[in-house]
Amino acid sequence: MKLTNQQLTIVEETLVLNGVVYDDIKIELIDHIASEIEAEAMSEAKPFEIILKEVFDMWKPQLKPTSHNLLLGYGFLAPKIISDKFADDKKKELFVAGIIVCTLTVLILLINNKSQSPSILLSIVFVLQTTSVLGALLMASARLFALNSKTKTTYLFWFKKSFYLILLYGLLIGFGFFPVLPTNKNVDIKVGSLIVTLAYLFLIFGNLKLFYKHFQFEKKLSFTKP
Repeated sequence: MKLTNQQLTIVEETLVLNGVVYDDIKIELIDHIASEIEAEAMSEAKPFEIILKEVFDMWKPQLKPTSHNLLLGYGFLAPKIISDKFADDKKKELFVAGIIVCTLTVLILLINNKSQSPSILLSIVFVLQTTSVLGALLMASARLFALNSKTKTTYLFWFKKSFYLILLYGLLIGFGFFPVLPTNKNVDIKVGSLIVTLAYLFLIFGNLKLFYKHFQFEKKLSFTKP
């Protein structure tokens, strides 16, 4: 038994009623649930409505509202399957960010200690600041572009959620309000400022990557629509 378009619409509406509102996850779940309904319909002669209820009863634990306050912030609540995905993505992001930021920090400190040249350090700081400003401008451009988006994805949700904070710090770093060097511009690096700067540059890159994934999904979705 192959589900009709009307039946697929009912599956989608039921998911939305259970809090699954993001298109990237919704489409994936529709495929899974539709396959389960079709498989059960092949083995048992039951009306679609009964099979639908039975399948959604099995999915109920995954659709239960769940929060991960430490990782996702207090007040955020979503179906378990979405909340768990967000939490897993955040863990991976923090792990990768920690490795990259620590590696770059050590590398810059080694370059500074070995060269003892203010000009080299000033060049590194200039690159960090320039990259920060460019990243902030790209973030702002992406946000404007997203205003016309009709697609709701997890990628766009996280892009918007942290947009203003990342944009603010990107501009502050870029225009020297969060200096890596002391005011006298000697070769002593403010390690704390360097770590924060690198962390925010990583976040800018990560947010732009989220927007790109949203753009890719939206483009793919437009090709599949009749």
